[in-house]
Amino acid sequence: MIKPKYPPRHWSLVGYPGSGKSTFASNMKGPKLAIDADHRFNEVMDDDTYSLSDDPIDHIDTDRINTELMRNMPKSGIKTILVDSLTAIITPIVVKVMLDKEKGRSKNLMAGMKEKALAMRQLQDAVSRWGTDVLWIYHLQDGRDGRSQEVTKQTISETELLRLKRSINLQLKVVQNGTTRGIEILWARSGRSGITLWDESGTWDNMPTRIEEAVYENLSDEEKIKIESDEPSFFPSKKIAVQWGFERGGFSSLEESSLAYDKIKLEEKPKTAQEMAHYWVELVRK
Repeated sequence: MIKPKYPPRHWSLVGYPGSGKSTFASNMKGPKLAIDADHRFNEVMDDDTYSLSDDPIDHIDTDRINTELMRNMPKSGIKTILVDSLTAIITPIVVKVMLDKEKGRSKNLMAGMKEKALAMRQLQDAVSRWGTDVLWIYHLQDGRDGRSQEVTKQTISETELLRLKRSINLQLKVVQNGTTRGIEILWARSGRSGITLWDESGTWDNMPTRIEEAVYENLSDEEKIKIESDEPSFFPSKKIAVQWGFERGGFSSLEESSLAYDKIKLEEKPKTAQEMAHYWVELVRK
């Protein structure tokens, strides 16, 4: 048996619409299968990329995505599944939940949020079960916060991103410097992060390989394990601490993680943020 040089490419990629995310996806290992929820991937489709279905609905409904993958994937030889984009799959569910509440068709907002969570779980299971590389694409957009200040927002909620994080090992972002695009490595499960690689070719040529080399090259197995298991000594906010506890698999939901955080804070009465982090890390570790 030969040990792979790098972990599988289970990546997410975020950027503004039109920033080159789909073109980046076309540089992933082929043959590729595109779940084209944005209905734009045919603009960069190459001979090595196949569409999940000719029916547009099959690309945005999680039941039908699962059915089509079960029908098409066995013995297909597909090396990479592209989800372009997660935004277009999840957003209609959120909009329906909010409209049902607004128009009085449903008073139970939590039931609607549960529907969204189940759809996300179904999609992750449907895509991740085949042992292929996977690229999950979602969007950035400009907006305003509660104080009318301009902010950049992700089109997927923090809750969905946390759920997604269980299925990936790299978080990537398209960045821009003048006319040159690049990829910022936001997070790596067991490798280097905080690195930006610039696309001098203008076509993302060889970029996936460059990313792997930057993240993993010359790291020993011990160093990778240490990066993955590093535990913070300080959390800048409760929200981040709760997310970290959930992400580490200590709790079945963000709500359960939040309740546990409040409980240990009440019991231990820490005097500093560092003390609170210590108690919280110990609890999650158990």
